[in-house]
Amino acid sequence: MYQRRSRLQSLIILMLDCICITVSLVLANYLRNGRLFGSDNARMDFGLLLGTCLTVFLAMNLFRNTNRDIFLRGPLHEVVHIIQNNILMFAGAAIILYFLNLIDAYSRLAFLYFLLLDCGLMFALHQLWKKILPFLYLHFGEMRKLLLVADEEYADALVQDMRGMKDFRNEITGIALVGMSGMPERIGDVLVVTKEEQLVEYCKGASLDEVIVAVGSANKKTILSKMELMAEMGITIHYQIPVPELKGARQKVLSQFGRFYTVTYANRVAPVGQIILKRLMDLCGGAIGCSALLLLTLVAGPLIKLESPGPVFFSQKRVGRNGRIFKMYKFRSMYADAEERKKELMDQNEMNGLMFKIENDPRVTKIGRFMRKTSLDEFPQFLNILKGDMSLVGTRPPTLDEFAQYSPYHKKRLSFRPGLTGMWQVSGRSDITDFEEIVKLDVEYIDNWSFMLDVKILFKTAFAVFKGDGAK
Repeated sequence: MYQRRSRLQSLIILMLDCICITVSLVLANYLRNGRLFGSDNARMDFGLLLGTCLTVFLAMNLFRNTNRDIFLRGPLHEVVHIIQNNILMFAGAAIILYFLNLIDAYSRLAFLYFLLLDCGLMFALHQLWKKILPFLYLHFGEMRKLLLVADEEYADALVQDMRGMKDFRNEITGIALVGMSGMPERIGDVLVVTKEEQLVEYCKGASLDEVIVAVGSANKKTILSKMELMAEMGITIHYQIPVPELKGARQKVLSQFGRFYTVTYANRVAPVGQIILKRLMDLCGGAIGCSALLLLTLVAGPLIKLESPGPVFFSQKRVGRNGRIFKMYKFRSMYADAEERKKELMDQNEMNGLMFKIENDPRVTKIGRFMRKTSLDEFPQFLNILKGDMSLVGTRPPTLDEFAQYSPYHKKRLSFRPGLTGMWQVSGRSDITDFEEIVKLDVEYIDNWSFMLDVKILFKTAFAVFKGDGAK
């Protein structure tokens, strides 16, 4: 899933700027008159002025998207940008008020106070935002893991431009070299992780979200076959293309990384609004689920320990979105030595492919069987949802052993954040014994994803759990 995060950040900054305008107008009015509002007419005049300023400011910024490059602007450039924006907003508002014959109702001194206060507040808030957002991404967000792919012609320039962008949202995992006989340890400060021959195998096993490809004409044909397999894995690919500069047309609608213009290939370009709704639904569902988990632990915890010595919770390393490793939590529904006994039961596996499952598994305890039947053993995964490792709806995360055997096509099911429930679970999960059928359902979900599809799956899951269908 590919999304342009800069749009969301621009909208957040725009909202913060609107708050600055409102606060500055209130303070300017107070400084000029010694009080906020002397009469109902004063309130109406203030409301009209605020509405006019906000309308002009929003129209000006929504059309120009002036905050897209905020993290590339230095303090001096930021001051110039803010002053320019405020002067344009003030000029636009003044013209509107003049034609409405209302300009004389407002104090010129109040306007001066407003401009000074607004410029100061916006500058302080922008600088604060530049400090806070990288911290939030580092501790609570999820950075994009990028692999650079380049030949001798473009390797140095690509590394230099990516470092020059200073984009805290990107984590460069390394660079793969194409068509080069030697194998240097680093290009600039970026580690060389693989060569062209092992590129696909590296991408299959690596934790990777996006790939940026920049190669000369001599290597284009070779790299296209590799890109086809990377696309099959669900990895977003930015492919560098030559773009001529036209003096008569100043704007180009393409992805850009430094001086490199690229066309982006993705299995799903997700609208920012729907991504926000999905995460909000996860946070709300995770909070409610963790509250229920607290009560459930008080009841189920002693029963689990009474039947079988060992911990109440079971944690296991799983593979999440695009190869990220995380610990998934469940109530322990098996005896403590279940993992060791799994090898003895492999010949009874009812699944065709890379998953393991048998009916009447002797490793499952009595309380564990009940919890599995009612899906209560899944409740600790609400902790994973709150942490951001999982979502309410997605694909099921494989174990490390399963992931090690994946083909490129199988990895595509990991291009979405794994979920507590999904297409497989609402399609009769115990009746499907073919791993390839599960992959097919997961890929169908990814290719057709929408927020309303998640809502539909959640309702189907609740109905299936209520009926006790599919869980064994």
